Amino acid sequence: MNSVNNQLYSYLVMTAGDHCGRYILLEGDDDIQIGRGLDCEIVLNDPLSSRVHAIVYRRDQQWRLRDADSRNGTFVDGNQIDDVVLQHDSSFRLGGSEFQFQQSATLPSDAGLGPQTVLNQTLVRDVAVPSAGGSDNLLPGTWSTERVEDLLNLYQLSIRLWEVDDPDDVVRIALELLHDQTESSITGFLWVHDDGQLKPKIVIPSDAVETVGLSESLTDMVCRQGRAVWINNETGFDEAASLREFADGLCVPLIYQQKTLGAVHLYRSTGHFRDQDFEMVLAISRLLSVALARTRQQTRLQVDHQRLVAKTADGNELIGDSVPMQELKNRMEKIGQATGCVLIRGESGAGKELVARGVHRCSARMDRPMLAVNCAAIAPDLMESQLFGHRKGAFTGAEHDHQGWFRQADSGTLFLDEVGELTLEGQAKLLRILEGHSFQPVGSTEEVTVDVRVIAATNQDLNDYVRSGKFREDLYYRLSVFELYIPPLRDRDEDVELLVDFFLAHFKEQHGRPDLQFSDEARHCLLNYHWPGNVRQLRNVIDSSVVLADSDLIQRADLGLRDAGQPVQDDEPDLTSLNIETWEQKLIQRALERTSGNVPEASKLLGIGRATLYRKIEHYGIER
Repeated sequence: MNSVNNQLYSYLVMTAGDHCGRYILLEGDDDIQIGRGLDCEIVLNDPLSSRVHAIVYRRDQQWRLRDADSRNGTFVDGNQIDDVVLQHDSSFRLGGSEFQFQQSATLPSDAGLGPQTVLNQTLVRDVAVPSAGGSDNLLPGTWSTERVEDLLNLYQLSIRLWEVDDPDDVVRIALELLHDQTESSITGFLWVHDDGQLKPKIVIPSDAVETVGLSESLTDMVCRQGRAVWINNETGFDEAASLREFADGLCVPLIYQQKTLGAVHLYRSTGHFRDQDFEMVLAISRLLSVALARTRQQTRLQVDHQRLVAKTADGNELIGDSVPMQELKNRMEKIGQATGCVLIRGESGAGKELVARGVHRCSARMDRPMLAVNCAAIAPDLMESQLFGHRKGAFTGAEHDHQGWFRQADSGTLFLDEVGELTLEGQAKLLRILEGHSFQPVGSTEEVTVDVRVIAATNQDLNDYVRSGKFREDLYYRLSVFELYIPPLRDRDEDVELLVDFFLAHFKEQHGRPDLQFSDEARHCLLNYHWPGNVRQLRNVIDSSVVLADSDLIQRADLGLRDAGQPVQDDEPDLTSLNIETWEQKLIQRALERTSGNVPEASKLLGIGRATLYRKIEHYGIER
């Protein structure tokens, strides 16, 4: 037996394998079995080793090594052996694991051999942890009817986790349950740091955060090999308070869709965990993996949504106190509470989608999705596929099934902008859906039924389309159960200043120019301009002027409105015609002249989308 006074300490140092760098103190006269079997004193996670590969034992004050009829043999200093006396510094190999036998008058830490503690450490269990993103093995281990209480706890935990949106709250709820159920001394969540190491993030109790950590070998097993480990430690001598004093430790990785999110770590200072504890930790860790991935994704989506809202300046409310806007808001609230289809009419840039979202928020479907589709931006030959879906192989390029907008919006609202651009075939299918019938995706024989409220919008006169045969009359009457008309910006002059101040405040913050203001001349131009592109054009003008202004005062020249506040020149047409299409055609021609035929730039000047401008150029036969 080792003595601190006059005897040598004998120990093994693992020099290759899963626990490389670990010391195992050799004491007493009991045999020490080494192998893959869980009954061994030193358990190897090594496929090349046998269940019981070799035995270290003591005879006549000497430590010996005996091969236990292993499959691949035991080698000491390169030579295969059956039974041999271990000498100081001799090395032996068992499968892919290697050890060195050492003897010293001092403990390894005192001898400068490393900071590790000399422990009789046993890997009680280690199991591969499947990814939580699709595996069917939801409850690892044996779960009999006798474990009703554990199953009830898992059920209650799953409900609580789905009620929480904050990732830290999700982790804390799971840790608190584990802490109580396993009676662990310390329960912690470790996240994967940039350097690949597991670092403590949330620990119960909180003052034990500096105590929780993993060796490099265990980190490799947990993070890179995806294995849950159960370690039993038995200290051979007194030491300062640290992890080395814990009797049992569990560490289970949280894996979702093949990615390690972190690990759950539990310690007991006295006593040992049970098999049921290990299986409970595995089950809770799987629930936690899914919940943590969900809340992290939701947090990212919320941040992205807030960033997009801040960038677009569209907001959720219609800005305006004029009489036409007050009437529009009142009608929106009433129509929103009804159930029929809605047709929104208004010029380009007037805010038709904003009105549609307002109607959706006033409806009973407000907690369900509203999807927006610009029919003018969909190629005619893909219109049916995009709206109603298709099966794989239905046409060239259909490499996978596509649900279509109607199925994606099921139980919610679908906003069809520029509905007049629907093909006649698409109009027929839309009519069937609105009449409550099912439909077939392109290339499919399956009948699909959806519950969707349709809000359509157009800047064209659908009556003209009906007379010319471009739009079905029965569909027109079905869509126009309720109609909303958005007045153009030029007909609500009192709202212009509200919009100017709103957009200026937004873009000053977005572009980092807090002291920027309009000069009196620039403000006068904005308030007296006729705004053919409506609110969208006003928004774009202010956005560009905030960027282009050379000083803290936006001048008229910064607005990019060449005719703002100026009288009509002799070479410019006067108001001989009040037909909107006539002036729309002239504005498009003027925008193309200013941009030398550059359609994307012209669309920005007009405050309309590129697809809409291309369609209008073709409609009017304008040459570029």
